[in-house]
Amino acid sequence: MSYKYFCGLLLTLSFIGYNAQVSDAVKKLAKPLNHISHAESPHIGIGGEESKIYNQFKKVAKIATNDELYYFAMNGSNALKVYSGKELFKRKDKRFLDIYTFYSRNPLKMKYVSGCTIDSKNIAEFLKDEVYAAPQYISLRDELLKNNKQDEIGKTQLKQIKEIGYGKLTEEDVRTVKKQLENINNKTKLDDH
Repeated sequence: MSYKYFCGLLLTLSFIGYNAQVSDAVKKLAKPLNHISHAESPHIGIGGEESKIYNQFKKVAKIATNDELYYFAMNGSNALKVYSGKELFKRKDKRFLDIYTFYSRNPLKMKYVSGCTIDSKNIAEFLKDEVYAAPQYISLRDELLKNNKQDEIGKTQLKQIKEIGYGKLTEEDVRTVKKQLENINNKTKLDDH
């Protein structure tokens, strides 16, 4: 009987915490993602159609504060957890490392649809993949910015790179985060033995 009360208390406290930490506007935009157990890349399927799940999160990210994203990364659905973690990395929020550490030590496996493939692994691995893919986006962005006479394709590419969150992140930022991820991984391995 006491277990039932304990679970009820935890559920009540989590709702109170949710209401206190996330604005009504963000809650409303995040609601369609509340029970999504997988995540998707911006374009999915053989035809590369836009992901509705990803696009819904981009609406959330547009108005959410870093604190709200951190809350979702730790307490949201699987989709909100991985998307929010990735967004905090792109925003240079130091709590990205806390999120990565948490999911490294407390693995949570989920599915991620990328293009026409489905991958299933720990959230920490998806976050690490984002860090290691970042230099490609940054390099292309910087090359496009150097080109003074951009054609329509170049302008579209630059716009898309900025839309997915790589407008301000630098290669130095990524190198720093990679080193910190390696330190976390080494410490996690030592703790396991």
